[in-house]
Amino acid sequence: MSPATPDLTIRPLSPTLGAEVTGMDLRTDLTPERRAQIRTLLFQHGVLVWRDQSLGTAGQVAFAEAFGPILVFTSVVDPEPARPGVHEVHGGSVGWHFDASSLPAPPEATVLRAVRVPPAGNDTLWASGVAAYQALTPRVQALATGRYITHGRGVKREPGDERPIVAHPLVRRHPHTGEHYLYINLPDWDHPLVLGMSPDDSDALVAELRAAYLRPEHQARLSWTPGTIAMWDNRIVLHTGTGEHDPATRHLVRICLAALHP
Repeated sequence: MSPATPDLTIRPLSPTLGAEVTGMDLRTDLTPERRAQIRTLLFQHGVLVWRDQSLGTAGQVAFAEAFGPILVFTSVVDPEPARPGVHEVHGGSVGWHFDASSLPAPPEATVLRAVRVPPAGNDTLWASGVAAYQALTPRVQALATGRYITHGRGVKREPGDERPIVAHPLVRRHPHTGEHYLYINLPDWDHPLVLGMSPDDSDALVAELRAAYLRPEHQARLSWTPGTIAMWDNRIVLHTGTGEHDPATRHLVRICLAALHP
């Protein structure tokens, strides 16, 4: 463990990605200096975790709004009408994805709070797009750079599904760190297509990118407990649950940020 300041301790979740922060009360400890420090830690680690936080939904909203405007979008399950942009998550899902990457302007960050979780099997994993890009050979880096890839194309779209299919740059550069990273959705329910390539060539490239992205050494894992808050840079990390969960035993609250304050 390494101290960020005399009253904070930063414990890495893995050698590559993520950190748990202790010594901070998110209800009251959000001075301008603290906010700047959290931003720095977020860009450094990609994922930040705080345990044993006594935040309700209003407190979570206040915490999220300290870093950027909340993104309001309707293509989610069980939104809370009284609080636009607050998504009640009951249960869980498995599939490596970015939050809302099928939007033309996806959220830059996500804040997730655990309200109620089962005693086991409720983990979340993240994988680093920066480490994935750096693991590619120069040939594959060059092949991927300058390409666009679809998000929300789906393996099989239901009849009447009118949601647009969007394409984002496959290799992107982080505006704050300058690091290049891969931006590709990899859940079983999506079927990304690299524009300008034949389906076979696209699938071959996606397979190479998947293998680089999902190496175990590029991942971090979190076991949730009630009161845990996680915040991650939704541009540079994929995430997935570890199993399907009973909605009665797993309840989290998610807020996505349209942008991060400069």
